[in-house]
Amino acid sequence: MLQRIKANLKPVLSLAAAILVTSAFTGAVYLLLKPPANIIYAAAAALSAVTVAIAAACLFLNKGPDYRKGSAPAQPDSKFADFMDDMPLGVFIRNGESRVIYLNRYMDRVFGKSNFLGKTPYNTYDRETADRMMEEDRRVLTGESVMVEEALTDKNGKERVYATHKFCLYDENGNRQIGGVSIEITRRREAEYRLRILSRAIRNSPVTVVITDPEGNIEDVNPAFVSSTGYSFAEVMGENMSIINSGKHDSSFFKELWTRIRNGGEWQGEILNKKKDGTLFWELVSISAVTNRDGEITHFVAIKDDISRRKQMEDALLRAKEKAEESDKLKSAFLANMSHEIRTPMNAIVGLSGLLVDPETALADRVMFSKLIRENSNVLLQLIDDIVDISKIEAGQISMRPEACNLTALMNEIYESFMPQVRERKDEIEFVIKTDKEQQELYTVTDQHRLRQIITNLLSNALKFTEKGRVEFGCNLREGGSVLFYVKDTGPGIPADKLNIIFDRFSQLDTSTQKQQRGAGLGLSISKSLAELLGGSIWAESEEGKGSCFYLSVPWHPVNKDRAADEETPAGFVSYPRLAGHTILVVEDLEVNYKLIEAMLKRTGAGILWGQTGKQALELFSGTPGLSMVLLDLNMPDLPGYDILVKIKEERQDMPVIIQTAYAMNGEKERCRAAGCDYYITKPIQAEQLLAAIQNCMLQET
Repeated sequence: MLQRIKANLKPVLSLAAAILVTSAFTGAVYLLLKPPANIIYAAAAALSAVTVAIAAACLFLNKGPDYRKGSAPAQPDSKFADFMDDMPLGVFIRNGESRVIYLNRYMDRVFGKSNFLGKTPYNTYDRETADRMMEEDRRVLTGESVMVEEALTDKNGKERVYATHKFCLYDENGNRQIGGVSIEITRRREAEYRLRILSRAIRNSPVTVVITDPEGNIEDVNPAFVSSTGYSFAEVMGENMSIINSGKHDSSFFKELWTRIRNGGEWQGEILNKKKDGTLFWELVSISAVTNRDGEITHFVAIKDDISRRKQMEDALLRAKEKAEESDKLKSAFLANMSHEIRTPMNAIVGLSGLLVDPETALADRVMFSKLIRENSNVLLQLIDDIVDISKIEAGQISMRPEACNLTALMNEIYESFMPQVRERKDEIEFVIKTDKEQQELYTVTDQHRLRQIITNLLSNALKFTEKGRVEFGCNLREGGSVLFYVKDTGPGIPADKLNIIFDRFSQLDTSTQKQQRGAGLGLSISKSLAELLGGSIWAESEEGKGSCFYLSVPWHPVNKDRAADEETPAGFVSYPRLAGHTILVVEDLEVNYKLIEAMLKRTGAGILWGQTGKQALELFSGTPGLSMVLLDLNMPDLPGYDILVKIKEERQDMPVIIQTAYAMNGEKERCRAAGCDYYITKPIQAEQLLAAIQNCMLQET
């Protein structure tokens, strides 16, 4: 007995050692994959290997003399056979020719003895598999132990994966045989495959995956974590998750989080974290617990997605929404104010016009009513001009027309134009133009009309909001090549937090605590846009309760004063010219407009013809040889005004044509000039304006 044990002890120990080493290596490989579930697979692999070792040992020890070299042949005894048949794994023996001479019950149940007994691998497997098995058998017969994993097809045609250990045995004649023990690892291989897919997915995932122990200490992270935080893998291993804490969330926030996940629940929410370089970034986080069979938490897994860009977009959308809502409120207030500003002068115009036709109205009252109608008409016209300017500015259709400008003369003209308004005020206010007596006249190249418009807007506001005290304005040349204009008042002033919005469109200060003032609130917005188009800037300084000062800076372009004086247009003679013997054709579709022109020209003594349509006007033009002039409205019902103009000029190139139109958009005047008109005036027509245009045309004729 002792000799038999000694004879077989060495191969048994070698077999056991080989299988245990293999199992340990397999377990280590599984553990390197990191997910906690692989510990189970590693343990299962080790247990399987030990089972194979025990089975092989039993095969050696129990067969004893039957397989020892030189022993008499014998069949396995019943106890050994029962033991082998009860094993949950396959056991087989092949002779030196690789023919199967023994299969246990497991192998019979899975593969069938009739399919294998007495057959070589070439009788049961494909050529490639048979060649591999024969090579393995050859190595075993030389004394080598072989461990392989192989895919075999069972008797039902299903593929199964086995871990098989082959070793050398001896028959009763001392001939070498091949013993084998196989354990099925199909499920393990499938689990390994799924784990490899899962591991690859986690490694390549664009979202961050973090695995921690129950205390929140980091055990593993994927590359997305390294990319999003700036920390390397080595820097965070073993560190607590608080390493990326931004400090922006209070303790109650994290207390609720830890309570939820430690109770086995899943926590989801948004967290503001901090990168290695200190940059803050938002993450959408989902944290859940991993438990063992006993329900104990072994790990936490956090899945995190960087949502910083989404948060930025949400903030931008929120700001845009708030701005749109504020803009909607401002526009609603603007429209309500606009309605008030339109109806107020219209109320005076309509009401006073009715009183003018009352025969009992005294002459002095008629004069006063006419003056008031004119003033309110100018207010309404200014409002319309502001709306048109805003529209042109928003559409980018407004352009500057630079020309030589005498700034000193311009300032004096503006001063004189405001003086009647100042004198009529009942309150005492000092209106001052500040000039440098030692400074000679200033000339520059700029758009004189738009410059006057800005200064007029600023002065109108100053006088409107200053009930008493002083309004001062002036200009001076500054070093650096700019001219600085200013308008200073002693009005109520502007709160410091409102100085940045007074130039916004549709924005007005809350005047609920002040005396309500008229105005649409467009002047400063228009002035700011015009100042920028002039190449300058506009700003304000103010102290609440003490007054405000508005500044306008525009570039200074030196101009030769003699040349500038030659370019200045002399003031037109606006008295009624004597036009007796002259005939004027008025091309106008609206009777009220024709009647207005007829009344304005009545005192000149000129004959008036009315062309109510384009066709009728051309017939009158061709049939009136002594015609002296044409007043042409561009908006005719049957023919475009430009076509009428072209036909008139084709027939009589020397015929003076004055365009009178309600179209006052940018470029309209230049288009009319290019078409051949001699003068251009816009509606509403003022008598002085019309008479000056007619007189200038008459002078050109002579």
